[in-house]
Amino acid sequence: MKTSLLAFALAAALSTTSALATPVANLIDTTYGIGTGSFELGAFTPIGTGNWSFQSLNPGATAIQGWTVGGVGVDWLSTSNYGASDGVHAVDLGWYDGGAGSVSINLPTVQGATYALSFGAAAVSGYPTYTNTGTVSAGSLTANFAPAFSTSFSAQTFYTQSYQFIANGSNTVLTIAAASANTSYGPVIDDVRVSFVSAPVPEADNYALMLIGIGLVGFIARRRAIAAF
Repeated sequence: MKTSLLAFALAAALSTTSALATPVANLIDTTYGIGTGSFELGAFTPIGTGNWSFQSLNPGATAIQGWTVGGVGVDWLSTSNYGASDGVHAVDLGWYDGGAGSVSINLPTVQGATYALSFGAAAVSGYPTYTNTGTVSAGSLTANFAPAFSTSFSAQTFYTQSYQFIANGSNTVLTIAAASANTSYGPVIDDVRVSFVSAPVPEADNYALMLIGIGLVGFIARRRAIAAF
């Protein structure tokens, strides 16, 4: 009876860890809809045509499904005049009239769990107010990024930025922003992905209880083997 109870408790503890370890393809898309990580969903209304085929969004705007605009605002771009790494849309973190903008998204996470984050980043050269520097933050992560410049808007080269972060709670806010307050274009981001890597490491007390349980199961098994002789 004691063996059964200990085995059940141990199995329950291990099954909880296994449940946390279930992989997720892209947490952004599974939470808000396929295409959210690539800025494909929402009510896109461009300012005009040609080189004006973008929508300027003010701080607090939620026109891009799942995302909230910050800073001074961002420009929601569309092909074919602007490049995208996935789908037809991308986001320029430099507001068209000048200034650093950002986009943020709130994701459900497991406190202490590790997640992988990646996104494509691009920019073009040509004017002093075009920049390629940005910042990214999520949970334990705060980092800078600066993709190489491309030569044209429509043929932008997106460079993959890859990171890992540890979630600080049951919700984690991911924010990607332009780093220069003087920019009017760049960096541009697209194809943002967040995926589960590993479950939280059990606390020392939990480890101790598991080891004690394993030890007791082995001890009882040995006692029974000796008694059988």
